[in-house]
Amino acid sequence: MHKQAFFTALLMAIISLVSLQANATPVDDPNYEYKDNQYCGGCHQEKLKEYSQSMMGKTPHDKVFQQFYFATNAKGEFDGFGYKGLHPNEPGDCANCHTPDKVLDAGHEVDLKAAIDGGSKGISCDYCHTVSDVKLIYDEKSGRYDTDITRTVTRARGDTKYGPLGDAKSPVHKTMLSPIHTKSEFCAMCHLNQEHLLSLSTYADWKKSYDAGKVTKQCQECHMPTGGKDRPIALGGKVRPASSIHQHLFHGGHDPAMVKKAATLELHAKHSGNTVTVEADVTNVGAGHTIPGGATLRNIILVVEATDSQGKPLTHTGGRKETLPPLSGKGGKPGDYAGHPGKMFARPFATKTGMVPAGGFNADHILFDTRIWPGDTDHSVYHFKTSDSGPVSIKATLLYRWTYKPLADKKGWKQTDIIMTRKQLTE
Repeated sequence: MHKQAFFTALLMAIISLVSLQANATPVDDPNYEYKDNQYCGGCHQEKLKEYSQSMMGKTPHDKVFQQFYFATNAKGEFDGFGYKGLHPNEPGDCANCHTPDKVLDAGHEVDLKAAIDGGSKGISCDYCHTVSDVKLIYDEKSGRYDTDITRTVTRARGDTKYGPLGDAKSPVHKTMLSPIHTKSEFCAMCHLNQEHLLSLSTYADWKKSYDAGKVTKQCQECHMPTGGKDRPIALGGKVRPASSIHQHLFHGGHDPAMVKKAATLELHAKHSGNTVTVEADVTNVGAGHTIPGGATLRNIILVVEATDSQGKPLTHTGGRKETLPPLSGKGGKPGDYAGHPGKMFARPFATKTGMVPAGGFNADHILFDTRIWPGDTDHSVYHFKTSDSGPVSIKATLLYRWTYKPLADKKGWKQTDIIMTRKQLTE
């Protein structure tokens, strides 16, 4: 037999043997040590490149996340605003999602620094692909979830990797089809967090809309889209149709292209005498959950501007109910829109003493909830006065922010507004 043919036959035999050896029932090996992402990327080069660019792939080393946990600012100075500022001697539950390997190994909450110093690999390829089940625990009587991953996540650590393909074969590890990897419940192990309030509600918001028939897609269909050209998913693998190859970029609120698909804006105005009435309709057309999403710091602001024929701003006569709150930025710096005609879409938390914004770790109540549910439209009206009989110009801009501007200013975080959409008209 020719050498090349011999080695090809040998490789195929090994692949077949490995595939046949995959256990029918997931078994967890407590002595297994997670592989580095670079190890997986030796064969899955495209997936490693994508995942390394994602926010999830950068945790727990993302600076903003660490500064919010350790209560420091962008300069590394302790400012007290963050989890450790209020609970210096408690570990908290942040590590549950940012260093889940160390939490599950310990069987209880762990301090983030201890987890990082202990060599946590974060949300690694190996972690996700050795999770065999995720259980949702909800108490209908109390209306509360149990989101402790030591009770919701089942691992099957070992040389069997779990995923959405039933015919995957590898000479390096065993493979097993995993239905949970195709369902939103898999994402719920981190994108659902019950503290005093449901501080991260993304899965619950999706589930409510899904059960109501307003959403038909699972999380993976939007945040792990397929596409490109037909290709192997690993070096030496068979060519697969692009429709079966999912991206691992996990684009969401930090990606302008993703954010811009979420909403539409319609603008109407009526000019009668010296009165101008502006109506704005914002519709959630692209998100399978609320916009903004279920993390309490996310916010969207609608900024409405009206000028006369000379370009002079019109006097707003609609009162405070038609203006943006202090959370949109107060102080006169660029991007400060507090008191400006418009509306904020958000779910900010407040402490018992009324401090806003609060994190899930010190929240007492929801200040307001103006998020827009899938398929729903928010309608708002604004009133202006003009002394000019000429035409007036109206401009409305929808801006997305991953955190509230006062908090970004306080922490020294750089935040660039994402323009979701903008409309202009003359009346």
